[in-house]
Amino acid sequence: MNPLVRILFVDDEPMVLDGLRRSLRNLRSEWDMSFARSGADALALMEQRPFDVLVTDMRMPGMNGVELLQEVRNRHPETVRLVLSGQADEQMIFQCIGLAHQYLAKPCDPESLRAAIQRATRAGSALNNPRLRELLGRLEQLPSIPRLYHELGRKLEDPEADLNDVAQLIARDPAMTAKVLKLVNSAFFGLPHTVNDILEAVHYLGINTLKTLVLAVHAFDQYPAETIPWFPWEALWNHSLETGARARALAQLEDAPDTVLQQAAVAGLLHDLGQLILAVNLREDYAAIRRAAATGQRPLTESEQACLGTTHAEVAGYLLGLWGLPDPVVEAITFHHHPDMAGSVAFTPLTAVHVAETLRPGEWESPGTTPPGPDMEYLNKLGLAERVPLWQQELTACSAP
Repeated sequence: MNPLVRILFVDDEPMVLDGLRRSLRNLRSEWDMSFARSGADALALMEQRPFDVLVTDMRMPGMNGVELLQEVRNRHPETVRLVLSGQADEQMIFQCIGLAHQYLAKPCDPESLRAAIQRATRAGSALNNPRLRELLGRLEQLPSIPRLYHELGRKLEDPEADLNDVAQLIARDPAMTAKVLKLVNSAFFGLPHTVNDILEAVHYLGINTLKTLVLAVHAFDQYPAETIPWFPWEALWNHSLETGARARALAQLEDAPDTVLQQAAVAGLLHDLGQLILAVNLREDYAAIRRAAATGQRPLTESEQACLGTTHAEVAGYLLGLWGLPDPVVEAITFHHHPDMAGSVAFTPLTAVHVAETLRPGEWESPGTTPPGPDMEYLNKLGLAERVPLWQQELTACSAP
């Protein structure tokens, strides 16, 4: 039997806590739930026993949600931090960026809350790496989830919303509109004609893919390149775009459903996000890790594992799992270097991303090393090894945008 997930709910309103107790009563076989009426009470409980997840309100007397999140990050970085609030102003929301892994708006129905917590805990348990959870919990400059991503999520949940509403929402951000149109017209999606209208782009992509693209573009744009001059920002972005385009092309060659095509593309785009996260937060250490990989002629992931106890793939997969990205996307990102670890027995976005990166890999990641190519044992298990020559031939024409 799996252990119960330990969850601490914090809200200064007794009626809110009572409502949570009632609405979540049927989850007592899965969750070990505790309730606190203040930040101080919550911290006292956390000193007595560990919790997997903290779910806190924002506006509370004495210690508000931002202050509580800061304390929990410092004292208990392995705990997943969620916000459940309906009264926080915009400034407070921005303050909790980087402190909270997800922001849920009240009123939040029990199923949505349950799904958010399950996604968050599944991200950690799937990797089963306490050192990784603690490392990510302490990082201070995680890429934030942009406000537009939240608004798209709300539109997705609104049964009255249509794609015209979504297009109008995207159009309110001219910079994002330009970047989305640029991506849609690049080799990343391989459209046979040019798309000049954001409404057409939204109809083609769908809301879920559009949400992930907004997230990816924001994550790469959030940190000015000049802050870390030694990191190959442009090469990473180009490599990510190329991997996404090639992964999508591979899925298309295998007659995969449209959902797999889109998930392969966005997983390819985000697969190396962990390198950016580590470079921004562990600047000197990560520079040394990259130098060691290049000097020792070994894969970057080996240097990361030796120094950090984790890899950039696990860092990105864990964080994006906390944010609630689709499981196939998270799996592809987490295991793209070691696909056999995922236990998949069919062609998935993971297969597409792994092959897209390794069949004709670039050398920017660890200069001087010779990547080993696709994992043929893994492809043999899937019955796909004989497809490699065809993939090689077809992908030769797939170039970076």
